[in-house]
Amino acid sequence: MQKPNISLEIIKYLISKGIDINSKTNQNETALHYACQNPNISLEIIKYLISKGININSKTKQNETALHYAYKNQNISFEIIEYLILKGIDVNPKTKQNKEVLDYFCNNSTNEIIKYLISKGIDINSITKQNETILHIACLNPNISLPIIKYLISSGIDINSKTNQNKTVLHYTCKNPNISFEIIKYLISKGIDINSKTNQNETILHNACLNPNISLEIIKYLISSGIDINSKTNQNETALHIACQNQNISLEIIKYLISSGIDINSKTNQNETVLHIACQNQNISLEIIEYLISSGIDINSKTNQNETVLHIAFLHIACLNPNISFEIIKYLISSGIDINSKTNQNETILHIACLNPNISLEIIKYLISSGIDINSKTNQNETVLHIACKNPNISLEIIKYLISSGIDINSKTNQNETVLHIACKNQNISLEIIEYLISSGIDINSITKEKKKTALHYACKQKNISFEIIEYLISKGININSKTNKNLTILHYACLNPNISLEIIEYLISSRIDINSKTNKNETVLHYTCQNQNISLEIIKYLISSGIDINSKTNKNETILHYACKNSILHIACKNPNISLEIIEYLISKGIDINSKTNQNLTILHIACLNSSISLEIIEYLISSGIDINSKTNKNETVLHIACKNSSISLEIIEYLISKGIDINSKTNKNETALHSTCLNPNISFEIIKYLISSGIDINSKTNQNETALHIALKNKYPNKIIKYLISSGIDINSKTNKNKTALYYACQNKNISLMKLLMINGGNVFDLKENEINQEMIDLFRKIYSFNEDLNNFLKSNEFKDIEIKCNDGEIIKVHHLILLTRFDNNQTNFNKIYQYLQKKTKKRYSISFKFSLYWIC
Repeated sequence: MQKPNISLEIIKYLISKGIDINSKTNQNETALHYACQNPNISLEIIKYLISKGININSKTKQNETALHYAYKNQNISFEIIEYLILKGIDVNPKTKQNKEVLDYFCNNSTNEIIKYLISKGIDINSITKQNETILHIACLNPNISLPIIKYLISSGIDINSKTNQNKTVLHYTCKNPNISFEIIKYLISKGIDINSKTNQNETILHNACLNPNISLEIIKYLISSGIDINSKTNQNETALHIACQNQNISLEIIKYLISSGIDINSKTNQNETVLHIACQNQNISLEIIEYLISSGIDINSKTNQNETVLHIAFLHIACLNPNISFEIIKYLISSGIDINSKTNQNETILHIACLNPNISLEIIKYLISSGIDINSKTNQNETVLHIACKNPNISLEIIKYLISSGIDINSKTNQNETVLHIACKNQNISLEIIEYLISSGIDINSITKEKKKTALHYACKQKNISFEIIEYLISKGININSKTNKNLTILHYACLNPNISLEIIEYLISSRIDINSKTNKNETVLHYTCQNQNISLEIIKYLISSGIDINSKTNKNETILHYACKNSILHIACKNPNISLEIIEYLISKGIDINSKTNQNLTILHIACLNSSISLEIIEYLISSGIDINSKTNKNETVLHIACKNSSISLEIIEYLISKGIDINSKTNKNETALHSTCLNPNISFEIIKYLISSGIDINSKTNQNETALHIALKNKYPNKIIKYLISSGIDINSKTNKNKTALYYACQNKNISLMKLLMINGGNVFDLKENEINQEMIDLFRKIYSFNEDLNNFLKSNEFKDIEIKCNDGEIIKVHHLILLTRFDNNQTNFNKIYQYLQKKTKKRYSISFKFSLYWIC
């Protein structure tokens, strides 16, 4: 968004009305930070803000001052920079990334500003967290000039300084998009190490050869200066490998590198030659390919994946480049490359070509005429026809040509998929191709190996489901009642398809498909329909009118209404996030059993309350229709328990359930109330927690583990405001779980100092005197936090939590420090005695009392 042209008058008016000039954003930005990044800001506004007392050295959360922000502003004036410095802005502050102001300006600004900052005492030898000097940053600046480089070096900057990646300023210079021959010459003349290597073993020459704007002049100069031309990176790449990656590389540079003695047959860690690399380059020219081959490169060399350059050419030029280079393909083949060479996946050139979305019939014909094995198969037993039928842009002409060339049309993959299966999986396949495959004698009823699917199963699962293809397959005699290994029919697949039309359902049923066929889980097609994310009332009505059993149950006793709400047909319908009240009403009007339960004893209402998108209207309708609101699951969960676990449940639904008489204090098998369920839900609404408590839920109720809602909320790191509300509502903060853990223990475990202080102020015990023993685990946990947390230390001091001296019988005075809170003693002699007994037991010394006073703490 373009910054407004704010006027000085508006600024003056706002400040005159009492606006806080030093107010900060969430990122700790002041108005001066904002002003310094405004491209239209005026010097007058900057002057006025500073004159009114704005903190000129205020820093953001990233430790950036207004001067750092000014660097981001490409339109900032020299006068504003001058004025900020004149007014005392710190010229040497560092950001959290250790970047100084000059680092920013060297990356973006003018030579005038850079010289001015240096003259004002900026630390020229400052380094970033990456160990970059200002000279590194400057050398990467596309607008940098030779005079500034000279000025920086003359100012005493270390020219051979290296970054954490071992990069010199010459590496940075060679990466500069406006790479400067003059700067490179000057740096080398000043004694920079020309053969210095990065952590990746990259030389200057590697970097230069990848620069899209590299010139032959620079390459010649680097080589003439004694750089090691055959030096290799950690990936075993020479400068020639790198040059062949450069999309703007010139034939002249390639020729010069080779003529200078670079090893043309050198291979990378992946066994790639420069010809492999060149064939990956979408912009590589035929002239470069010809020159590399004429220079004696091994044309049949293979990568670790057994890929020849022709595989690479098809994979990268053919598949990625919309302007497929037929000339390069022909040249590689004419140069003697093994056309039947295979990758580790047993793919030939023809397999790869047939997957290319831009493949032409001309190239396919050329490959076949060159003697490629048309029936060669991959490791998955795929022929090139299988591959072609995967191609979203495949043409009927190519399919026809492959078949006419003698390819086995009924060949099957390892999963027993024919090309018809593959074609029916292709979202963009045309009816014409399906017709041609079938007319060519393909086995239409072939089924896959494990899942037992026909091509019609695939067609009905297809995102772009086609009525024409389904109709054609059925008209040609495909088995409409064929079932998968899970007993799914074509109709099951169709009913689950989000793009299914009523027209297709009507056609399938009119074709005498078994409408009441069930899966291995006893699911009918109506169960599947009710799971469909684009659930259609028209299809549901049609299926029911066609005689489907509306009260059919799955193996888990789920009806359609369960699925409509979550899991059976009504159960399944209620589960569906896109379920409508209209569908629920229709299913119930057709006589579905509203109080039917699953094997887990879930009613439709339980399922509905699990649904993240359920509406209050559906809940109201189900209850008004006579559903048992207090029905419980096998775990003794009511619908209120279920609703409180739903992160998306609305307060209105909770209010409605309680208003309808649900037992708010009902407990599960684990003795959890709905409040416990709420505190187990990390995304529950604060308003729901408040409403449950205000409605009389037992706030101190405990689970089988003796956990209150406070224990659970703290374990789940609930927001502080919820913890505070539970405490203010009277929850027992010193209640202990079966493992002897209090709320304060969990606050300590979370290192939540704010809650620790809140609990202590409200009487929370750090450790417990139980049977003359102190809870050592709690002591250790608290000590660990207390020993390094200044905030907690200050809190103890401000609340007069004192040290206590204990005098041994032998006269030794021990100040017991970093033990922690026991309980409120109130000068209770018995409690003091327990402390001393504990100390005696631990130190084998005897003590006498030297102080008695009310205290929370022994520190």
